[in-house]
Amino acid sequence: MPVPLPKAAELTERVAELGRAPVVDELALRRIAADAKRIASTDGANARVVLGRVAALQWNIGELKRQYELAISMNDSATSRRDYAMSLFLVGEAGSAYKMAHDAWRRAPDNPAVIEQLVVAAVHDARFRQAKTFCDRWSKLVPTKNPPFGEVVEGLVKAVGENVFSEDGARDVLRTADAIRCEACIRPNGVAVVPSVEEPGSFLYQYRLIASPAVAADLNETLALRWAESRKCMADPGLKFLPMFIGTVADGGHSRSPSPSSGGIGRRQPRGGLAQRSESRLLIQRVL
Repeated sequence: MPVPLPKAAELTERVAELGRAPVVDELALRRIAADAKRIASTDGANARVVLGRVAALQWNIGELKRQYELAISMNDSATSRRDYAMSLFLVGEAGSAYKMAHDAWRRAPDNPAVIEQLVVAAVHDARFRQAKTFCDRWSKLVPTKNPPFGEVVEGLVKAVGENVFSEDGARDVLRTADAIRCEACIRPNGVAVVPSVEEPGSFLYQYRLIASPAVAADLNETLALRWAESRKCMADPGLKFLPMFIGTVADGGHSRSPSPSSGGIGRRQPRGGLAQRSESRLLIQRVL
């Protein structure tokens, strides 16, 4: 993909800054979209990528896909597809995000940034064996740094191989967590997978959100209730692979206000990260 013109690069950075903010400025998004449309005649592919990012922050999945498909039709590159994968992850399209990240890798098999995004997408779609393969490839390309997710991927592959839980079971609970997050229109702020200290042999999937600890706690309650309603999730992965939400914003802001049917998200007082992790596990154990 050609290097973006200065204007496109500026718009890309402006969208990225809005995406990191506790509350998305809708007016600023509309201004960025208007600027992107102005440069579409001279930098069409990059303008469409910007518009795709804007649509992702507006939770307009149809428009997100339309703009990125247009960008790819103009210039099908690893960069465009990697960016597409990140936007799909934001709106909870884990399976499509993995596919797009894999397509990006096929176009740039030795690009560490592309491989890193593919590993993240693979883990989030519970494709642990594929994640391990690409971690190994990343290590060969960047031997001085630890690969994304480090040694935890090896532990996940081992757990699946020993039938502690299945990839399908882990994928089901991750999809449930994504659905709950997206119902509340809350953006992710990264993920981490760590071995459980309280339950040796188990793993905690820490889903960090641009939301307060109070909001995360309410989402964890919803997750626990849905988990208890699913016999399949209770059997596999059970408590061996446990996703939980972690709030990372002190003031509780996020991209959209909760609807009246959202269960009163935001009622609680903020709690610290360690308290969130302990409480979330206890909630799910109690409900199960």
